[in-house]
Formats: sequence, C-alpha cells, structure tokens
Amino acid sequence: MLIKEFAISFYSRAIVEIMPEKNNVLSTLPSRERIDLVMGVLGTLSLGFIVYLFQSPLLLLAIFFALAGLALLLLGRTYFAIAIYLLLPFSFEIQVASTTRITAPTEILIPILFLLYFADLIRSKGKITYRPSPINIAVLLMYFLIMGSLLVSQSPISTIKALIRDTGYIFTGFYLIPRYIQSEKQLKQFVYGSLIAHSLLILYGFATQAISGVRIYANIAGPFFVEHCIYAAFITITFAFLLAYYLDMASSPLRNALGALTGLFALAIVLTFVRAAWISIVAMLLYYLYQFRHRRSSVDLILAMIALLLLGAATITFTDFGRLFLQRIDTITDLQYVANYDRLDRWYAAIAMWKDHPYFGAGWGAYPDAYYSYQQFPNAYSSHIRMGAHNLYLEMLAETGLAGLILFALIIFTFFQQAIYYQNRVKSRFLRIFIIGMQGAMITYLIHAFLNNLGPSDKIGLTFWFLLGMIPTLRILADREKNEAALLRDE
Repeated sequence: MLIKEFAISFYSRAIVEIMPEKNNVLSTLPSRERIDLVMGVLGTLSLGFIVYLFQSPLLLLAIFFALAGLALLLLGRTYFAIAIYLLLPFSFEIQVASTTRITAPTEILIPILFLLYFADLIRSKGKITYRPSPINIAVLLMYFLIMGSLLVSQSPISTIKALIRDTGYIFTGFYLIPRYIQSEKQLKQFVYGSLIAHSLLILYGFATQAISGVRIYANIAGPFFVEHCIYAAFITITFAFLLAYYLDMASSPLRNALGALTGLFALAIVLTFVRAAWISIVAMLLYYLYQFRHRRSSVDLILAMIALLLLGAATITFTDFGRLFLQRIDTITDLQYVANYDRLDRWYAAIAMWKDHPYFGAGWGAYPDAYYSYQQFPNAYSSHIRMGAHNLYLEMLAETGLAGLILFALIIFTFFQQAIYYQNRVKSRFLRIFIIGMQGAMITYLIHAFLNNLGPSDKIGLTFWFLLGMIPTLRILADREKNEAALLRDE
C-alpha cells in the first residue's frame, strides 16, 4: 500500500512539473486522471513488450486472450479501445502463411474489441450510437464498393483476406476508437498517451540506428516497423500535430520544451532518408504558413525553415551524412536509379491493370498478385516481392477503378471541408489546434502516398481511418462545448 501511494505521489509531482498549470492548449488533466493515463500507457507498453518477447502466433493468441480480461478490469472498455491505438507503434508483423501476415497485437485485439462492442449492443438492447456527419455516407459507399469488388476480383483469395483485414481497420479506426472520445478531456488523454508512446518509439528508432549505423534503407525501429517508409510516415503524422501546437503556444519554458520535442521528431524524419516524407513535410509547412498567417508563429515557422536549410547545408558540407543526403536528393529525378526505375514499373503495371478494368477495378487487394501479369520492366529489383504499386492512387485505380478513386476523392474533400468548418466553429484552443493538426497530418499522408506504399495493407491504415473518424466526433465535441457555454450563461 505504501508503494502504491508513493507511486501515485511521484507520478503526480512529475506530471505537474512537466505540464504546469497554464491557460494554454496543454492545460493539465486532473490529478486522478493523470495517474490513470500514466498507468494506462505503462500497461499498454508492457503488453507490447510481452508481445515482442514471445514471437509465436499460438503463444501470442493465448497470451492476448488471457490478458484481455485483465486489461478490461484495469483499464475499462473505453481505455481498452484507445490502448489498441497506443499499441500500434509497438506492434509487429508475424508471418502465418506464405502470403499472409498479421500485425500483433493490434489485429489480434481488434476482434476482441468487436465482441465487446456487440456485447454492449445486446446489453443496451441493440442501441447503436450514430454520429451524424456527411463523411459517413462517403465512407459507407467506399466500403460497399470494396466489398462488391469481390464479384469482379482477379484474385478472390487475396480480396477476401484484404476485406477481412480492412474491415477491422476501417470499423475500428473510423468508428470504435473515436466513439469513445466524448469530451475534450478524453481527447487530451488520447493525445498525451499517443505522444508518450510515439516519443518512446523515436527514441527506440534512434537506438536501432546507433547500433546498426545511419544509412539509407536501414531497418529503423525493427521489428516494430519492417519498412523505413512506414516508420517515416508514422512519425511524420505525429510531427504534424506537435508543430501545430508549438506554433500556437505563447512563449514559455513549456513551449521551449515542446519545440525541442518537435525538433527531435524532425531529426528522426530527416534520418529516415525517405524523400517522400521530406516532400510531405514541405507541403505541410506551406499549409501551416497559410493557417497561421495572422500569427507571429508563421514568422517563427519561416525562421525555422531557414534554420533547417542552413543546418542542412552545414551537415552536407562538414559531416559524413552529407554524402547520404546528396545521394537522396540527386536521385529524385534520375529515372535509371534503382528505386525510381522500380516505381515506374509498378506505376505502369497499375495503369495497364486499370485500362483492362476501368470502372470497378481488378478487385480490392488484388494488385500484388495481378502485378506479375502486367509487369513492364523484368529487371525491376522488387519483381520477386509481393507488394503494392508505390502509389496509393494508382493502386486504388487498379483495384477499384474510376468508381473507387472518385469515392476516395469525395472522402478526402469531405474531410477537409468538415475539418475547416469545425475549426472555425469551436472556441477551445486545444480542440482548434488539434483540428489543424489533423489537416496537417492528412496532408503528409496524402503527399507521401504518391511515392510509397502506404496502402491499406500497412498498419498505418488504422491511423488514416482514425483521422477520418474524428470528423463525426468533432460534431459531438463542438455541441458539448456549445451546451456547456449555454449552461454557464444561464448560471
């Protein structure tokens, strides 16, 4: 008992020192909730560590079912849903068949979350919580299209596996996790928990680079990330939120600490040597210049960009990393460079596949198998690898045709239209900057997806659907804010 009281006291003091009481976007949580948050994050990361130690599918399955009940008792249903997202950075892929992999622990825990949701429906006599939003219609139409693609699929087995996987990601990311965020307080818990988990991730990524050496095409943060491109895209999304909050915050020691953390994420992105991630950051910075154009923070952003350019020039000139940076920049337009040559092969195959199936595509998830029938350059280095088209939009065009690409464009348009609407409607600074961060994160994802495989087969898909799923949740948060303001006026 004394140990528990000491731990609670210690963590309370630590978090108060890290997040002092200030009237800004990082206002603190109440003391009891700080402890719940810290213990919840520690429990989540401990579960991820157990997963890492026992890399056996059968043993993992037994462990997860055994720990699921304990997690529910300790965290409750709400935190269990959010814990799945917090585990995402520390999940890893397990090969269960020659062409089938599962992402543990997220893809193992998602069915449990489904069961809990349906159990709640039965307990509440089938009452489904509906969050009204125009984006719901677009997502539902897209889901019906990918389900219907099974009828025209050129690789039915691959389509069935893709539908099972992506049904879990779509339903969990778009609906189940966001539905538990019913207030700004719960949103802050989610944001702080994610920040802690992702900060530990990049520190681990630095450690893997220190051990194996900093180089192009390194396996960073393995085994949690197999592809360095997915790692770069993942931490770039977090960087978008961090930078938005940094630009909004008034000068203070806390802002300096947040700036240092933001810079740490920026360094991690740079050291991935993923050119698409760098390009996506430039696009996001230009968007933030527009968003913060009436704020002094926009000047800070310009100065930061100049400083980064100078730092980059100095790095290229005076360090051994310069050769790696110059190589990555020099090969951007070199069509004979092995990575670019491979991308062209994948793109041409996707276009050829679309021409054969122009309206509804070759079937959801069918591209990796159908690629070999459309391969243009036999000498492409990834010819023996079963993977996507190195371009989300061409892959979607090949698998779902014009219908799928139009619906996807409708989803993205609705996302930004609704995000901008609620950004101008809400009064809370924390919530408003979170919405700007959502837009910045989505921009990095969409730009990066032009050049790398960020399709639904990757675990980053859960984050993509979560960003979309926060749109209906914003209406709940905005309405709650409006009702609370009305109550204050009545008093």
